[in-house]
Amino acid sequence: MEQIITEFLELVKLGGASRDERAVADYMAEKLEALGCTVTEDDAGKKTGGNTGNLIARLPGELPGCLMLSAHMDRVSNGYHIKPSITEEGEIVSDGTTILGADNVSGLVVILDALRRLKNSGKKHSELEIVLSICEEDGILGARLLDPSLLKSDMCFIFDSTGPLGQVDTKRPYKAMIDIEVIGKRSHGGSPEKGINAIKAACNMLAGIREGRLDEETTSNLGVFHGGPKEPGTVCNYVQVRCEARSVQKQKLMDYLAYFEDYCKEHIKGSGAELKFRYEIQHGNYCYTEEDEIVRIAVGELKAMDIEPKLSLTMEGCDGNIYCAHGIPCISFGMGNANAHSLNEKADVQELVRSGELAERLVLAYSAEHA
Repeated sequence: MEQIITEFLELVKLGGASRDERAVADYMAEKLEALGCTVTEDDAGKKTGGNTGNLIARLPGELPGCLMLSAHMDRVSNGYHIKPSITEEGEIVSDGTTILGADNVSGLVVILDALRRLKNSGKKHSELEIVLSICEEDGILGARLLDPSLLKSDMCFIFDSTGPLGQVDTKRPYKAMIDIEVIGKRSHGGSPEKGINAIKAACNMLAGIREGRLDEETTSNLGVFHGGPKEPGTVCNYVQVRCEARSVQKQKLMDYLAYFEDYCKEHIKGSGAELKFRYEIQHGNYCYTEEDEIVRIAVGELKAMDIEPKLSLTMEGCDGNIYCAHGIPCISFGMGNANAHSLNEKADVQELVRSGELAERLVLAYSAEHA
């Protein structure tokens, strides 16, 4: 069995949800050090209330430049007691009672495999910076807490995308969180005319708002609706609504946020309730084309492997959204995973093995361009 597959099976069995990445981090640190890296851990874990920080590993290079390889160590919460197996079709699956954890164990083992290939080949390359984050599944929190002054790379390849080998996520969106409070007036349910029902006011306010798929690169989701007393005998005086909006284009996002606020202010009128509206831009975007060096390298190496590149827009954020904001161009790669976060999550063995080869080729191609 290929070592990359052995490592995959070992890692998924360790478990490791957000804020509990310790076992995965220790495993990865030992492997990285054995491959010649120096490994440090930051203090992001203390800030999240978890047991682990982000890992930053460095592998010296003989050629100019510094390239980052990135993945995340956490997984969603149903990621313990995983029992992986390989099917006759060459897919790694769980026993159906848990996720598989390919998101993002696949990325971790692809990076290890690339470093192992480089070591075995003896080929010269640029310095490598390997960043393994915590809490990616919890609002990209680990990358957001990483001190950017620790990073020196001028480009980053991220191995964290659900999709086949050949998929290259070249566009990811801005994301805004929207918090709405509707404040009514409490009264006894037997005297409803003395109160102002915040539930009714909030529902009427939001009933006709534009949401969902707004266009190809813009979405909105009304995600959380919370409020009301424990018993139905009291008129509800408070409701909180939490929403998110995403767009690859910042102006589209800002236009939608302005529309959302104006709509709420207009449609709360007449209810007697008070509205509080605020939003926060959680992270920026990234958006690259084949004219950009980072995409050109990726497309060239995939074609050299006889794999047709598929440049993709993905409406999910990742660590790369944060690194790009620090001036480090990023794109992310599919590795043959499917159905992330679900009980039927799976990883294609051959595509995972070939992803290790791709990662090595990306390092060498970057190194050649910067030599």
